[in-house]
Amino acid sequence: MTFKELLNSVTFEEVAPCLLQMHPDAEGNLKWYKIHFDMLRQMTPKRHDDGNSDVCNITMKDWENGRDPQLDAFPMEGDWWEHSLTKKLVIAPDVKATNAEIAACCIWHTSFYGFVDEQQEEYLRFDDGDLDIDDRWDDYIYNKARAEKYFSVIRRNGGYIPSVKELAPSKEHELICKVKEYFKCISDSKNNTKKKRLFRKEFLGFYYERMLNISRFIAQAIPALNDERNNMSIEQLCGLFQSDLFSSETITSYADENSNGTKYFCELLEMEDINTRLDRMVVVLTTGEWHQELTEDEQRLCKLLIGNCKSSDILVATDPSLGRQVRINYATFNSNNPLVE
Repeated sequence: MTFKELLNSVTFEEVAPCLLQMHPDAEGNLKWYKIHFDMLRQMTPKRHDDGNSDVCNITMKDWENGRDPQLDAFPMEGDWWEHSLTKKLVIAPDVKATNAEIAACCIWHTSFYGFVDEQQEEYLRFDDGDLDIDDRWDDYIYNKARAEKYFSVIRRNGGYIPSVKELAPSKEHELICKVKEYFKCISDSKNNTKKKRLFRKEFLGFYYERMLNISRFIAQAIPALNDERNNMSIEQLCGLFQSDLFSSETITSYADENSNGTKYFCELLEMEDINTRLDRMVVVLTTGEWHQELTEDEQRLCKLLIGNCKSSDILVATDPSLGRQVRINYATFNSNNPLVE
């Protein structure tokens, strides 16, 4: 039996309790495991020559942590998902697990570096070749290079990127505190000149990390600004740079042939909340078909997503390639002022 055949033999409702029993820390992330599970089920298996193995060994492994031997699936982590689906599952004789338990074990491993493509690519730092492999793991160089790409998109569309000197005093203080915390691990043997140079580099690394996260979301939202149904300017969207706390996510639905992306997300949000419950939210809701007004299901989806935020802004967009699926780009943030008054 291949991993793909295993997934097709179970439902997520059967897998979820097994996942929580094996990994109690999965509670609070069931929505992501559900998305990951559905994504894998809809993905076409494809073998990669550079995949780490054509088989996956299902064994009982003793982790020497005081617990009884635990179900293990190796190798799965970090491999191409479409390749993992082709793997033949080789089950050890002493394994007495159900298909649901084995599936739970496997998806825990396949989701180790991210539940969806956007998360996995960021975690593994896949790159288009502009950076050397060593530079890719230098936070300052990597975050700056990625952020500058989004900066150029924002500037071309009339947006403004605040400099380091234009940071709010509270945010500058926060970044300085982060660097000081990091410096507790630095040897005192370094001279003052080297320490100052390293301090500035680490500070800029944190600055570009923040700017990367915000500018990525803004760049993704820019196409929606040209849709006649929306009423937000690039200047207002760039107000996110002045936010305090900031968190963003991109999620695409994986509804089956009996449903659609909007209902899929509604069921997902009713199962477990997505919103990080910061004060404010801006959402880009992208559907496969253009329509003037939000449908009742889309209005319900937005209401579930926004929850009790003090203020929210909804941008709508169209991408015909989505078909019956829906994509949500959303950012939650804290700020004294809403983006649109």
